[in-house]
Parts: sequence; structure tokens; C-alpha cells
Amino acid sequence: MKKLILLLIGISFLTSCQKEAKTAFVKTETIFKDYKGIKDQEAVFKKKQEAFTKKYDSIVQNWRKEVMAFQQKAAKMPPKKAQQKDQELYQKQQIIQQMQQQESAKLTAEIQKQTDSIIKKIYDFFDDYGKKNGYKYIYGKNNTGALMYGDAKLDITDEVLKALDAAYEASKK
Repeated sequence: MKKLILLLIGISFLTSCQKEAKTAFVKTETIFKDYKGIKDQEAVFKKKQEAFTKKYDSIVQNWRKEVMAFQQKAAKMPPKKAQQKDQELYQKQQIIQQMQQQESAKLTAEIQKQTDSIIKKIYDFFDDYGKKNGYKYIYGKNNTGALMYGDAKLDITDEVLKALDAAYEASKK
């Protein structure tokens, strides 16, 4: 009986001496919504998207003017010449659409590449942040169920966001 009591005391002593693993969580939605690096990227791509839209709106508007002018003159043109002009306008429309699709795909690929780069920087930052601050685990809390509950005391979202923004600002200099 004494051995059992000593064994239980020894086990409880060992388990009480073990340091609890430092864990925390961040609200990933907040990071991806409020991080300055993402906001800056969104502003750059918004400008590029606006320029793209403006360029193609102008090209399409000019093409439509050309179509309208042709439609007004078509009745007075010889049929063969009208058919040829109609075909030219159709080909021009096809070329405009192809250019628009190609540039849109190029812009989308550029956005995706930059987004992937920022996400990688965020995850690399978390690796470094966790190591420097002694965390064993930093969980991401999001709407997909990765973390269903987290004690508010363990929420380091604001702390991490400030540090992430500071690192981003430093990298811009």
C-alpha cells in the first residue's frame, strides 16, 4: 500500500512539474482582412483592374461606333462591300474579345501569384513568430471548423497582426 501511495505521489509530482505547452490561436479571417500587405495588394490590383476595364471599355466603345456608322451606311453600299465590311467588323470583335480574355487571364494569374506569395509570407511569419515567442502550437480559427472554441486569453490575433504589419512595413523600406 505504501508503494502504491508513493507511486501515485511520484506520478502526480512528475505531471505537475511538466510545463504546459504554450498554445494560442489567431482569427485567420481577421489576419487576411486587416493585414496591410493584403490591403496594399488589393489597392494595386484594383487600380490595374480599373485600368484594364477603362482600356477595354474604350476599345469596345470605338468598335460600337464603327458598327453603328456601318449600319447607317450599309443600305447604300453595294452588297459585296457591305458583306466584306460586316465580316471585318466581326473579325475585329473576335480579336478584341481574344485580347480581353488573354489580358484578363494574365491579370488573374498575376493576382494569384501575388496572393500565393503573401500567403506564404504570412505562414513563414507564423513559423518564425511561434518559435521566437515559445509557442508549441498556434491554431487558426476560422469558419471551416479548424478551431471550434478558443479561450479569449489565448487569442493572439491582434498581437500577431501588429507584428505582421510591422514586419511588412520594415520590408518595404
